Amino acid sequence: MAESDHPLRNQDSGTLTEEKDSQITVIESLDSLQNNHFDHGIRAWGTVVGSWLVQFCIIGVPLSFGVTESFYAREYLADFTPSQINWIGSLQLCLMYLLGLAVAGLFDAGHFHFISIAGSILFLFSIFMLSLAKEGQYYQVFLSQGLGMGIGTGIMYTPTSSVVAHHFKKRRSIAMGVITTGSAIGGFFFSSIFGHFLDGSIGFAWGIRIGAFVCLACLCTANLLMRTNYPLSQTARPALSSTATPLATLLRTPAYIFMILYGFFISLALYNPMFSVELFAQEHGNIPSALTSYLVAIINLSSTLGRTIPNWLADRYGVLPVYIPCVAAAGVLALVMMVCTTAASITIFCILYGFFSGACVSLFFPAVLSLDPDLTRSGLRLGLASVPVGIASLVGTPIAAAVVGANHKWWAGSVFTGVLELASAGLLLAVYITKPRFSIPAGS
Repeated sequence: MAESDHPLRNQDSGTLTEEKDSQITVIESLDSLQNNHFDHGIRAWGTVVGSWLVQFCIIGVPLSFGVTESFYAREYLADFTPSQINWIGSLQLCLMYLLGLAVAGLFDAGHFHFISIAGSILFLFSIFMLSLAKEGQYYQVFLSQGLGMGIGTGIMYTPTSSVVAHHFKKRRSIAMGVITTGSAIGGFFFSSIFGHFLDGSIGFAWGIRIGAFVCLACLCTANLLMRTNYPLSQTARPALSSTATPLATLLRTPAYIFMILYGFFISLALYNPMFSVELFAQEHGNIPSALTSYLVAIINLSSTLGRTIPNWLADRYGVLPVYIPCVAAAGVLALVMMVCTTAASITIFCILYGFFSGACVSLFFPAVLSLDPDLTRSGLRLGLASVPVGIASLVGTPIAAAVVGANHKWWAGSVFTGVLELASAGLLLAVYITKPRFSIPAGS
């Protein structure tokens, strides 16, 4: 029998041919993804709107924690220390970032819609359960607001941010900046309604439920709008076990290591003024009580500009050259917070800190993505970078509260926050120096 006629030989040849054809299909599909359908279209901007609505809810509610924290400390959980109450808000922020790596593999493998719907259901269930929490029952508030809402937020946050990057290349920074304005406006909205309802005739239960119904409408709409730019076929996606951008390679990249360290240090400090500014203002008689309940809302509203203008500049001049001065400015402002003891000075502080802290948030993911132009593992890169952010967010505000102490040494809290943010700017400079150079648009 001739070698060419041998059935096993023909079978092996056929198998090799099929494998080669499959590899070519994957390469062609990925090339198509990298070159088509960027920066325009209904799917792209519909995804931006959907992701904006997600962040309006899942981050807007945690960013209003300064208002609920003050209400808990005064009335609802008055028997518990400020540090204990702080753990509720810190756990929310921690899980928002920490779970990004856990769902990164599912996202990169193509299960975006499953992740988004599951996270939405858990978040909505938890916020409605929070409205049933009884006064003085710390564990009920902790489980529903800290743990349940935190897990729901963590499941959705990184995937719904990463999916926007699938649709944009030249305008990636501004697109990702636009979606983060949802969290800022959401923080302003929920801070305002909670500040009005919790102390008013409506009370805690229905005040929380009104916010929950708003989230229900937004998340249902968002899940209908968001789309991934990748085809549904699994051949065009990296498998869960794929090594397209291996974890070990990321952890051997100096710029990525500096970025991870930056994420940890900035997150130890960034939210401290937002969580403490209302209590700080209440202790100074020169600041009217009518103003203090809106300071968190002012920070969130002004951060809307900080999440768009710097990102627009980043698409033109590069992410890191814009990012570094913004982080340094936030550090300087944190140092001067302790002397802002009048209505005018604390208002100016909130406006400026809101702007620059907004840039610190909105430019983080574009900065991570700028270290590697390959989008096929964007979920892994963003998820891994989010882990130290989550850990720092968990311990940052309780540490800051302990630094301020029972005697309320506000100067110590300002120094703690400011020094950490200035050190973070130094780490970003190290990222810029060690960053690999690619022939891609500045905003990529």
